[in-house]
Amino acid sequence: MSDEKTEGKRPHLRLVKFQGDGDPILDKLRGKVSKANGEAVAANAFEIEDEYQDLYIGAARDIGILEPPYNLKSLDRLAQENNALSPCIEAMVTNVDGTGYDFEKEGEEAEDNEDDTRIEHLNDFFSQPWPGESFQTIRKKLRRDLERTGNAYLEVLRNAQDEIVFFRHVDAKMMRLVKLDDPIPVKKTVKRRGKDETIAVMTRERRFCQMVNGVSLVYFKEFGATRDVHKKSGRWSQTGQRLAAPERGTEIIHLTLLPDSHTPYGVPRWVSQLPSVLGSRKAEEFNLEFFDNGGVPPALIVLQGGTLQHETRDALEQKMTKGTPGKKNRIQILEVEPSGGSLEKESTVRVTVERFGAERQNDAMFENYDDKCETRIRRSFRLPPIFVGKADDYSFATAFASYTVAEAQVFKPERDEFDEVVTLKLVKGLGFEEYKIVSKPLVIEDATLKLEGINMAISTGQVEMDDVIYEINEAAGTDIRVSDKPRVLNGASHTIDADGRIVPVPMPEAPANSNRPGAGKPKAAAKKKPTPVEKTEHRGALDLALDTMLALRKRDVIQLTKNINLISSLDHVGFDRFRKASADLQFVDTTLDADGLTDLASCTISVMGRAMKQDCDCGHIH
Repeated sequence: MSDEKTEGKRPHLRLVKFQGDGDPILDKLRGKVSKANGEAVAANAFEIEDEYQDLYIGAARDIGILEPPYNLKSLDRLAQENNALSPCIEAMVTNVDGTGYDFEKEGEEAEDNEDDTRIEHLNDFFSQPWPGESFQTIRKKLRRDLERTGNAYLEVLRNAQDEIVFFRHVDAKMMRLVKLDDPIPVKKTVKRRGKDETIAVMTRERRFCQMVNGVSLVYFKEFGATRDVHKKSGRWSQTGQRLAAPERGTEIIHLTLLPDSHTPYGVPRWVSQLPSVLGSRKAEEFNLEFFDNGGVPPALIVLQGGTLQHETRDALEQKMTKGTPGKKNRIQILEVEPSGGSLEKESTVRVTVERFGAERQNDAMFENYDDKCETRIRRSFRLPPIFVGKADDYSFATAFASYTVAEAQVFKPERDEFDEVVTLKLVKGLGFEEYKIVSKPLVIEDATLKLEGINMAISTGQVEMDDVIYEINEAAGTDIRVSDKPRVLNGASHTIDADGRIVPVPMPEAPANSNRPGAGKPKAAAKKKPTPVEKTEHRGALDLALDTMLALRKRDVIQLTKNINLISSLDHVGFDRFRKASADLQFVDTTLDADGLTDLASCTISVMGRAMKQDCDCGHIH
């Protein structure tokens, strides 16, 4: 029987002729077949195989398709089924393409791009490059294809005006490369000596194909090709001529992981450990079959001088060969009949049972071999054990070291390479010549160290409260919000508002009357005598700073005392505004807090009171 596959047709039944070889059974069968005109019906059912096998170069229907070095479906199946390979691939997907991305204008800091409207346009496009899919989802699919088969494909779609409107992921198992054609002159623009120059380069442009429903082929061209390709026939258009929009093949960006030594396809990084991948799977299947069959037989029954009854033999075989493994460990009863003896002397039947209990209690076989295979496979990815779930012997220090090495040696180089392809092809192709995509790094933060850094930043007095609250929320996982309302802090009674005026801190309103029985009217608030601070003339932050500086220079103890009392009564918001005004006047050390400034004034008053012209021993700069 023949099992050759005919491309373009469904599997069908056909007639074949037997070739005689002198076999008597075949001769007898041939005699029967000859009565039916020498032909017999044979099924033409196929195993899972490469649907392109007849279309490769050198095959029966050669149309110029390049054969990949490995069967792509087999590679994908191995990656799916292997117990060590799948975790390594998912670790690459998560840590390389799951960290997020940003867009930046080349030559500018990230902070300068916040209000760039063109970056907003890029974010809008990449948020949904294909209906219902984000760029984050698409790039994860590309990474999974890359790690499984060594190849990944991104289809780019343009409208009739040659504007990129969509791009999407294409399953790598379904794509094939077509051999290169003769080179043609293509104009390329490059930067030389600080200027853009256009140079004609002889280029061989690539085509791709995909089989649809196992019957027909659809063709694509590589991204940026200068000619159109007919999507059904695969023929290039003449240079300078355009095909109708419905007939044009779309563009493909081909990504490869490791280059193959004989073909333009890529190969997965674990292909050098293919024996370990296959061996690990075989060991797992062998152990599974071992347990399904009950392991080593529990005992060997030896009969001497007798035979088992037919019913006993059938029952014993059924018990030992069928059913679940747990039912095979039960006690069996044997009925034996003697097979010898005479009238004078009876036959002796001896039943011996050889037990194998010790061998049956051992652990599964090939465990050490399976561990070695897992180590070799993970080594091909260069991943520390913690990234595949082996974290039993890790502390924070060793985990941080593993993360640092993997980020620097594995994850970041892969992100940079992917970012370069997206920037040079997609971002530039969208018309954003001066912009680039930057993938975010994998970051492990120590909240304690970060909070210590925040405290150091606050002590400088040069950071905004909004930034401090944002960083605290990021480090501690809180949801603190900055309030614009003045708050009473440390018993402060005054603050400086946004207009620079010194105003009393508004006190919280009294709670409403309770409805509980016996609740009476609220008592009138007792009148308080005005404090020296309230009697002080309200002045702005800049005026207060200037007045205080002049009072220090003039040794005006009375005015300086009034100002110090007022400064000490400011809340944090008011004091921050006063400190900024003092910095503009080159007043005193702006790192001082309210208590420090009060100490400074006290020292100055003491010095002036003793009429001494030397510094005190307080350590402040007067």
